[in-house]
Amino acid sequence: MCHRSVGLVSEVIEGEGVPTVTLAMERGVAAPRVAFVPFPYNFPMGEPGEKGRHGEVALAALGLLHELREPGEVELPFSWRR
Repeated sequence: MCHRSVGLVSEVIEGEGVPTVTLAMERGVAAPRVAFVPFPYNFPMGEPGEKGRHGEVALAALGLLHELREPGEVELPFSWRR
């Protein structure tokens, strides 16, 4: 799904009272809460096969549900290892 569609869907879901977090690999995604990850496209959770890293990224993104009370974008503290 493209980043524009994700933003629109997130806004509708949030309008119903359900908080959302969007993982983005580029800045400026128009969604209520955005977790920016500095990874290549198609790898929003990290490198293939790194289950531990995938879990860390997911938990960090979900943590924004508590940290960000207002719309915003946060860069998650991860880097591409290759």
